[in-house]
Amino acid sequence: MKNFPFHFVFFTFTAIAIAGCATAPPSDEKAFAAPTHLTATLATPIDIDLKWRDNARAEAGYFVEYSPEANDEFVVITALPPNSTKYRHPHLLPQTRFVFRVRPYFGPASNVAEVKTGREGPQQPPTDAEAANTNSPDIGIKKSIRSMAASAEAAPTDLRATLIPPAGVKLDWVDHAGDADGYLLEIKPEWGRNFEVSAFLPARSTTLTSYNFPFDAKFAFRVRPFFYGQPSNLAEQTTGNDPTLGSGPWIKSEPPQNP
Repeated sequence: MKNFPFHFVFFTFTAIAIAGCATAPPSDEKAFAAPTHLTATLATPIDIDLKWRDNARAEAGYFVEYSPEANDEFVVITALPPNSTKYRHPHLLPQTRFVFRVRPYFGPASNVAEVKTGREGPQQPPTDAEAANTNSPDIGIKKSIRSMAASAEAAPTDLRATLIPPAGVKLDWVDHAGDADGYLLEIKPEWGRNFEVSAFLPARSTTLTSYNFPFDAKFAFRVRPFFYGQPSNLAEQTTGNDPTLGSGPWIKSEPPQNP
């Protein structure tokens, strides 16, 4: 298996138009609806299954989040494809309380840009031209990604991928989103089936340079301005004993008693 310098799993949302059948986009309320009925159950003593109802019509995906301190601070565990309704959080600390929520995110993706890395060798520094930001962050009038009527016009354009030999890549694009919470970088390696969310970037971003890609491999890139939707209800669960420490899957063994 090839190593890849990023994480999070993401599947792209594709809108399908049937020739000759024009349909109105869903209302913003339906398009951006929050998930409901989140539950958390023990699949094993240290694996928790999450399930919820997907109510949004236009989500780009879902962030699964948990609170390390069981308070109002949440961190992202993973990103899931649109229409997701379940996730297993595996290999957790035993006898620990976990508080979860799921949160949809929304926003249009850019065009796809591809690049193939070179053969193994020393990484070269970028040239002056490669290091320069060739796109202005303030081109044109910014559009809203929080309205279905304007979202398509807020998609980034002119995404370009430039190889910095042998395994560096510089991305440049034109930003059109005026009210994004940030940008997502999505990457699909040649051995992958789907795009993966690989990095979070600030709002109004127009460039990114990254290194240490696998050698002699093709990658597809796209970027997405996004905003966070309303989160689900909270669901909590406490893990059990570590099954590797006991004689059964739910029972922790006690040390033998002295006669």
